[in-house]
Amino acid sequence: MLDMLPTERIGRATWLLAQGRSMTVREVADALEITPRGARAMLERLSRVVPLVDDGGLWRVASEERTANDGEVA
Repeated sequence: MLDMLPTERIGRATWLLAQGRSMTVREVADALEITPRGARAMLERLSRVVPLVDDGGLWRVASEERTANDGEVA
């Protein structure tokens, strides 16, 4: 998987998390063969459009989608 395009990395990260996994930034970075800094940036960007949360260092899909009306941003 060394030659993944950015779109492929994003898809892979989304798929891994959609399977119900909780992953650290390091695990995401290792799975996608990118730096932890790049993995964190990607997860933060994804969390704007996919209900992902950083739960004490473990990224996971939120149990329910939150909106700006809830006072929180997904």
